[in-house]
Amino acid sequence: RPVPKLTTSKMWRRFRNLGFLYAGGMHLWRANAPSCNFAAAASDGDVGGVSEKKSNFPRLLVGTYTQKLGHVDGKGRGLYGFSVDPENGSLTYESMTLAGDNPTWIAEYGDTVYVVEEACGRSGTLTAYSVTSNQEGRLTLTKQNSVSTLGPGTCHADITSDGKYIAVANYGGGRTKSDGTSASIAVYERLPLGNIGQIVASATHIGPGSGANPGRQEDPHAHMVYFARRSNPLDGHSLFVPELGEDAIKQYHLSKDGKLKNSAPVHHIPGSGPRHMALHPTMNFAYVVDELTSTLRVHQYDDSKGKLGPSMQTVTTLPPGFADHIDDSRSTTAAVKFNSSGKQLYVTNRVVGEDGIITVFQTKTDGRVQASSYHSSGGQTPRDFTLVGDSLLLAANQDSDNIVAFKVNPQDGSLQATGAVTHCPSPVALVVKQMK
Repeated sequence: RPVPKLTTSKMWRRFRNLGFLYAGGMHLWRANAPSCNFAAAASDGDVGGVSEKKSNFPRLLVGTYTQKLGHVDGKGRGLYGFSVDPENGSLTYESMTLAGDNPTWIAEYGDTVYVVEEACGRSGTLTAYSVTSNQEGRLTLTKQNSVSTLGPGTCHADITSDGKYIAVANYGGGRTKSDGTSASIAVYERLPLGNIGQIVASATHIGPGSGANPGRQEDPHAHMVYFARRSNPLDGHSLFVPELGEDAIKQYHLSKDGKLKNSAPVHHIPGSGPRHMALHPTMNFAYVVDELTSTLRVHQYDDSKGKLGPSMQTVTTLPPGFADHIDDSRSTTAAVKFNSSGKQLYVTNRVVGEDGIITVFQTKTDGRVQASSYHSSGGQTPRDFTLVGDSLLLAANQDSDNIVAFKVNPQDGSLQATGAVTHCPSPVALVVKQMK
């Protein structure tokens, strides 16, 4: 969501140029971003690739902003498809699919992807696309169907583990008082062939927001929908909604037959602005990034009841000494994701006017985390990232119009830029697909 536009600090520029590194318990900075040697423009004139396409390579699907809005100068045209060289992360352009205004989030299940349209001033759409290869082996999207999301600013979607339901979050769906015109979240059936079925449930978060950050928390703002595993699948599905406007994690239960019931929310401190979360892949802990305070909070998760406990640890996502050189309110978190083992957790930080920072955390057996390294994202506003296996990380830098590739150290998860930087306009959502 919006990053405030402020003047860049000369002191922070000097600080950043020293470089950050973490070693032996001492944090320093190393801006290890590669030089931006953009590839030659692709056939549609606005993206480029650097390696020869091979049919067995993974494919990368990229969502973009297509409009100029208050917080972004969207230059994209739709959804872009690339092949990914698994050795160095270089990308080869394959396709572009028109997908309405601002296709900014992509969820996947099997051979189908679900794309949200982040519309402003009207309800967005959720569209299902089948993913195939054409006769030349290039990634191709075929539209299946679309539904209204029942609210403006649709920003996220998630699918239950059994593939029966899909939910969306509408950032602009909250209301100071109920007017019956929009929803903060909506849940739909997912049909056996991947089409989106009828709506089964919805909820509107009624405000006002916490108001601790007047520019961002005047109303409720659902920022994510996250389905969490249950110890007994017969118990249905736990649905968590980080609520940036209310400084809370909303908790819902979705029954097997699609009935939605809410329970008491888990609150964060005023002005924190919960944005995204990730559940540890093997342990019962949940990790939530607060956008407005650049913090990571750890919660216990009871998979028998499907509920979160209060925060048991809070850590900054920024390097030590950051606030000595730049106001930390000028950084906002974006994405949080685990590698497959759960040993490392990655968080992106968007720093106004500067390259973003990717922070690597080590997870301990008690669920707590410790920051181990910090890396330049290679561009401004790293809205999203994805891991290719556990060997590569691709970072989407929204305001630098690039996707930057990093090698992942198998021991500690630290990052080293490979030198592969691919031009892509306003990239904000990344999904890797292995084609059959």
